[in-house]
Amino acid sequence: MEVDVTDDSTDDNPSFVLNLQDITNNKQSFPSQEFGDFMNIIIKRGLSESVGNEILKFARGICRDDVILPTSIKQGYQIVDSMKAPYLEFQKANVQTYNDETYYLFHRPILDGVKELLANKELFELCVFDYMPLYNNEGERIYGEQYNGKWWSKAHDSLPNNGKILSIILYSDATTCDFLGKSSEHPIYLTLGNIPNWRRNKPDAKVVIGYLPRIKAKTNSEKKNNSYLLAKRTIYQNSFEIIINKLLDYKNTGMKIITPNGDNLWCFPFISQIIGDIPEQASITLTYNSINCNCPCSICDVSADDLNNIDLKSEDSICIRTPQNMQEVITNGDAKEFSVHETENIFWKYP
Repeated sequence: MEVDVTDDSTDDNPSFVLNLQDITNNKQSFPSQEFGDFMNIIIKRGLSESVGNEILKFARGICRDDVILPTSIKQGYQIVDSMKAPYLEFQKANVQTYNDETYYLFHRPILDGVKELLANKELFELCVFDYMPLYNNEGERIYGEQYNGKWWSKAHDSLPNNGKILSIILYSDATTCDFLGKSSEHPIYLTLGNIPNWRRNKPDAKVVIGYLPRIKAKTNSEKKNNSYLLAKRTIYQNSFEIIINKLLDYKNTGMKIITPNGDNLWCFPFISQIIGDIPEQASITLTYNSINCNCPCSICDVSADDLNNIDLKSEDSICIRTPQNMQEVITNGDAKEFSVHETENIFWKYP
């Protein structure tokens, strides 16, 4: 099965062409359907080679003689490893140089991550692309999913007729990669707000699309140095710019998704959420990463003295940080007062 991104010469809009017959398993490359089904179970469930071989031995004892199965799990993996899946391949990008050391981002195109998720037939059938307000028995609005919320409604109203929302959720966190805690990486994950919450939280409903480079400091004092802190913020923003900049190609025209039954969806990508811990949120919003600053929250500009004020209700007292008002405070010379760095934020230009 092929999944491709092409430009349709008969259409003015760039086309994201998705064929979902069998991209995930690529079963036609296996010696038999049963062979592919078996290896898909082993890989999907993360079973060890020894457990897989025990299951394989049992399966051979009860299956028909004409059924082709792997001679061993090792042979099955050799066939899987030989398969070409361009949408799973990572690229290496030069992000920046700091202290004479070059830092690289390992990533794959963001649309390849979208492909991998939507190519999962089970996930695709659960996806919701339309605005769906939800009410209780008394007729009151209730909110359980992104597509029930006011943001989705507002974004949907901004689209042309028949336009659908492709809700992209990104999140990152430093992760220990071995049992001894000596090796760690900083992966970036992608999932979709179109997938219901209960299903989105399962492992196969998210994919890795990159590994952030991590700036190294030689001493603890260097970690407090302004040049180090600037480099750390810059590498974070530059890395995300490399990963998500392709979305700008579809900001105004949308992308065409061809479903398994031949229907066309005209989708517009929106970055609906970027999830991370407090330091990462500060890097995304370019706000101060300190509890001692005037406005320590990366979401709103409420002062530090009022963060615990439960009587704060007025919309005038709680102002959400938006690209517009953050640009305004920088232009007016009030960046320090509002605890925001005087730097152009790459996320301001994305929907």
